[in-house]
Parts: sequence; C-alpha cells; structure tokens
Amino acid sequence: MHTPVAASILLLMPGMLAAQTLVGTTPQNRTVLLEEYTAINCGNCPAAHVVAGNIMSSHPATVVTVAVHGGGLSVPSGGQPDLRSTAGSALWSQYVVTFQPQGMVNRQGLQSASQWTAAVNTALATASPVNIGMATNFEQGSRVLTVDVELYYTADGAGSNDRIYVLLSEDHIFGYQQDYVNGAQPNYDHRHALRTYVTDLGGDEVTTTIAGSSVVRTYMFAVPEAWNIEQCAAVAFVGEPSLGSAPGVIYQAVSVPASGGTTVGIAAAEEQRLGVAFPVPASSMVTVPFSALSRAAVLRLHDGAGRVLREERIAKGQQSLLLDVSQLANGIYHYGIAGGAMKSLVVLH
Repeated sequence: MHTPVAASILLLMPGMLAAQTLVGTTPQNRTVLLEEYTAINCGNCPAAHVVAGNIMSSHPATVVTVAVHGGGLSVPSGGQPDLRSTAGSALWSQYVVTFQPQGMVNRQGLQSASQWTAAVNTALATASPVNIGMATNFEQGSRVLTVDVELYYTADGAGSNDRIYVLLSEDHIFGYQQDYVNGAQPNYDHRHALRTYVTDLGGDEVTTTIAGSSVVRTYMFAVPEAWNIEQCAAVAFVGEPSLGSAPGVIYQAVSVPASGGTTVGIAAAEEQRLGVAFPVPASSMVTVPFSALSRAAVLRLHDGAGRVLREERIAKGQQSLLLDVSQLANGIYHYGIAGGAMKSLVVLH
C-alpha cells in the first residue's frame, strides 16, 4: 500500500530561498511526460517505441517516457511477460484507449506516434508556472521506497488546485514482443514499463498554487521482491487534475533512479562544466566560464552565510556569464549551478 506522509506546504519569503534543495526557483519551461499505450502482442508497437526512444535521446533531461501496457493484446500466454498493472488498466479505461500504439504528451489528448515529436517540441517551448524536483531513498531490508517531492511556483497556477503524481516504472525487462517489421522478438528489451502509482491515480492535491509558494511532500511504498529496484525509476509530475476522460495538462515531469536518485544530482553533474571565475579578486565585472552546458541551468550567487543573492539563467551550450559585483561588499562569495557544488569568489573594491 502507498502512504503519503509528512505532507506540508511552506510559503517562502525571498530570504528563505536557500532552503530549496531539490528544485530551482527561476522560471522554467515545461518538461514532458510521454505516456505510451502499448502491448506485447502489438506488432506495430516496436516502431512507436523507436519514436519514443529518439525523442528521449534528443531531450534526455526534459522528456520522461512511461510505457503503459494494456488492452487485449497485453494479455500474456506461454512464457510471455505480464507487463500489465492495475494503474495501467485504470488509465486505459479513464482515457478511453481503444487501440495501440498511441500516446499522450503531457496528457493533451491521444495521438499517433507520428504526432509525438511536434507535440513534445511545442510543450518544451511553453512556460511552466511551477518547477518540480525529487529525491528517492530505498531501504534494502524492508524494501521501502521513500520519495521526496518539492514544488516551487514561479507564477500563479491556472486557478484550480493542482495535483502531484508519483509512479514507479521498471526498465530493461526482457521478454516476448510481437514485431510486424522484424518478426516476433523472444527477448525484446521492454523499456520504462509502468509498475504502479505511488500516489493515488488522481494525484495528491496541492492547495497553494500562488507565485512564491513551495510545496514539500513525502511518499512511501513497499516495493515487491519481483521488481528489480536497480532498474526501477521514480517519476513525479505536477499538473491540473483530470476531469473524467478529459486529461488535465501536465506542467513538469522528472525521473530519477528509485535506488537513491535525486534531481540535485543532475545539477551536480553540470557543476563539472563550471569554470573558475575571473578576475580574482573582483571589483566590478566577473566572468564565469562554462564548458558548453548540456542543458539549461541556473547559476546562483550566495553570500558567506549561504543566502541566495542572485539567480541567473544559463542557456544550453552557453560558455560564459558576466556578473556585476560592483554593489557587493568586500568579502568571500560562492557561486555554482543550482543543486551542485559551490566555487569561491573574492570581491575586493
């Protein structure tokens, strides 16, 4: 059974921004949840899997894929794997999925695989009112998975209360797959198969959605022995609630390993691309070099007490940033990619 625990909502004042640990506070665009409706006996589905894989390869930090197995063609026979789930069957029913392959990009209606790329590009170019971050911890003895989710609203929500959704998927499950192009595959690599929802299928309600609001939630789930936790991912997303078969739009989605993953780790990896600022000591303008960031990021400048003084948006591929420190008092400051390690900067006028 899944149990949300220690749910809380905090309203952050500007001086409290340093308390954010999993999520940035700079406005971001939407990220994408691509839900593939698929089945092991669907011969046209492998071609759709290729489309989804190519999309993820093009957008590794901003697109999350979940394969939702269901329908009559998902029923296994012989030694075929059973990739169905209670949550998957409910989603097929709720969104009236009558055939496969189909998919939903941020739950904006069912589409064929040929339409996914355009829909993903449109979503990624759209502003999001909220940012999401996540961290997981897995206790080997009890097999209890703990998922911490943080939201930060950079703009007011659309009006209705939003929902947080958390699910668990499993990767690299090898077994039968029908394939009309290459012939039936006895040892097909099934990717991102939905195992369960950790929250209720309808999500966990968020009642404070005004700009500057922070939401912190914790969820726990006992992982069955049959699931390989090292191949499992926790997926969290936030958006408007669904109304019957009418899906609510998803604003952002993230995925991290279930066995100790965090969105902070994504930022920390980018820290390796962060160069040493110059000149040192600085009196007016400082150049912070980068080694071609692989994704958009946020650079934060902290004072000696760890308080965030400034946040600057960094574009994908950007190679330097110019900071004006002329108004700062003499002293030692720290800068870094949000969520990553800090480097020191000396200001001396």
